[in-house]
Amino acid sequence: MQDAILVRADGEAMRPVILYSDTRARAEVGQVVEMLGVEQLRELTGNDQDAGSLLPKLVWLKTHEPASLADSTWLLLGAADYIAFRMTGVAATDTTTASTTGLMSLNDRQALDKLVLDELGIGDSARLLPPFLPGGTRIGKLTPGAATALGLSSGIPVYSGPGDAGATTLGAGSGEIGAAYAYLGTSGWIAFTAAHSALPGRGVITLAHPDPALYIQVAPLLTAGGNLEWVRNVFDTDDYDGVISGALGTPPANLLYLPYLRGERSPFSDPLARGAFVGLNMDSAKRDLYRAVLEGVVFAYRHALDTLAPESTKALALTGGGARSRQWCQLFSDILGIPVAVPADVGNVGVRGAVLAAQVVNGEQRRYAPLGFFPSDVTLKPDTRHSPHYE
Repeated sequence: MQDAILVRADGEAMRPVILYSDTRARAEVGQVVEMLGVEQLRELTGNDQDAGSLLPKLVWLKTHEPASLADSTWLLLGAADYIAFRMTGVAATDTTTASTTGLMSLNDRQALDKLVLDELGIGDSARLLPPFLPGGTRIGKLTPGAATALGLSSGIPVYSGPGDAGATTLGAGSGEIGAAYAYLGTSGWIAFTAAHSALPGRGVITLAHPDPALYIQVAPLLTAGGNLEWVRNVFDTDDYDGVISGALGTPPANLLYLPYLRGERSPFSDPLARGAFVGLNMDSAKRDLYRAVLEGVVFAYRHALDTLAPESTKALALTGGGARSRQWCQLFSDILGIPVAVPADVGNVGVRGAVLAAQVVNGEQRRYAPLGFFPSDVTLKPDTRHSPHYE
């Protein structure tokens, strides 16, 4: 989600995608805030805007690459939008994805008024925005050309899922008000469904839920499991399971790791924050660095959880590719001090949520958290042996 994908009418990209993690528009953020004001931005979008927002990125493009905007037909806001466009020829985005960009009015789930974009000098970009639709909406049919390329039948209905964060929220069993969950992928987040938006300025982002009366509150981490990938590559190690097993087979040491390799978004926002090891000494071994990285990632989740829901979280579902490691999941339970539930088929939680969104829109399901829809693999309870050390 939260990407700038400029395409022509035939679907060909005008330039390389500008990803959510790209912070080239740091200077333009200041311009946007100065022109519109912090309070107006919060009132319109429901969130504070930073260098990841598409508002400053469009200002950057207008300044540095005006032809990219002028010659484009559509601005697609996420990878799923692009794939769906190539499958159907229909440009659309889901409201959950749109709410990450700063281009949507959170309360009415519509694109910002062109007058607002005019104030920023990017009013002509309004024509590039696709329709904003609730996640799960059927947007078209598979075209003959796409069907041939995919080896499928022409005319299959195509639905727009509610972005990765929205789909994972539903698939983790958190699609209705209450239960929180965490996502551990290259990036990560902690989230839950709420009846109201979060207060901006506390490191919590509010996303549009597919149900227009609900919101998803998210504390996002820019680099989560990506930290393990980085340290594994530094030491030229191929086996993730071996790295995790060896690291967590040693006792914790007084070595801290700050997991801010590309800045951070929650519970503080700083694109210039960077990672660090603190406490290295002559006895520090490779396995100690590995363990510090694993712990540092979990402490970042605890930091975010303390901001998002400091007292109300009694248990947490853990999803994403990193949740395939039972040992890392156990470390989450130990450091957070609460039970951690791992869903069955954890790698496909987002797929399950996307299907659920479409079923609700189709009337096949009545609720975003139907009973029996969320099989659990295991629930891990905290091992308290190292609790004083972690505290």
